[in-house]
Amino acid sequence: MGDQLDLFLDSRAVALANEAIDALSARDAVRAPVSLDRLRREGPDHPALPALETLAGALAGWRKPDTDPAAIVRAVQWLDNEIAPAAERVLGPAALAFVGGFFRDLADAARGLAYEPARATAHRAWLCLRCGDWGEAEEAAGAIAGSAQNPDALHWLCVTRYRRHGLAAARSSLFALAWHAPHRLPSVLAELGDELLDGEWRAFEHACEWETLEEAELPAWFPAWYLLEHPVVGKELSGAAFPDSPAANAACLLVELVELERQGHQRRLVGQRERLRRLNPEFFSLYMARRAVQYL
Repeated sequence: MGDQLDLFLDSRAVALANEAIDALSARDAVRAPVSLDRLRREGPDHPALPALETLAGALAGWRKPDTDPAAIVRAVQWLDNEIAPAAERVLGPAALAFVGGFFRDLADAARGLAYEPARATAHRAWLCLRCGDWGEAEEAAGAIAGSAQNPDALHWLCVTRYRRHGLAAARSSLFALAWHAPHRLPSVLAELGDELLDGEWRAFEHACEWETLEEAELPAWFPAWYLLEHPVVGKELSGAAFPDSPAANAACLLVELVELERQGHQRRLVGQRERLRRLNPEFFSLYMARRAVQYL
């Protein structure tokens, strides 16, 4: 009889916990505390109770911050350090939407705030990304002064364009990020989570020894290698602003070389190939190997 009673109590606690989870998943600030009160009385030892109490308290006590970057940053830290981990523990697939509701309020509070590099997480573009408002994120990121060279803006544009329209829409921003902030490229690729693009990155890393480059420089050469493997992508870069760096110059040269090869301009082709060789002999060797010709 005792075992049957324990089983009944356990089942009752599970049912009450599920009720609380459903209420929190729906962001129902009225129903959630009622379900939790029942769970406290009938299943005080339920392992999900502490996390559920944290989430219910967050929902009940939430007040949208004023339009103040410092207050928004503090709210972001609280969400990331306390609320998001609790939501991930107990809400399953609904965790993103639960936390996203708070970030949507923060994005609204950040409307009109200027971009501050030291407080990037208070910018509307980043906050819109956190709640999945891709269109609003793209608009806000594109409105940042110098967004075509700004690492934060380029990061956000990569993500939102990829989420909205796929890799082709994000590629030019991804290349610009590689040139302007190469150290950020691997983490952005991981954030995108594109299986084919991840495979391209691994192939790039192992394409040669890259002995002439410092490790920190290597990601900047990914666009040139990508254009080497996929020449048709060069058409997407028409009108793009290439910074004056060896890696960007190589990518720009490669686009020109593909066109020269198509047109058969041999004299100019030889000169531009020599320019490519001077930029990076290893990359030049990859380029020539693709054409199965001997450089003279």
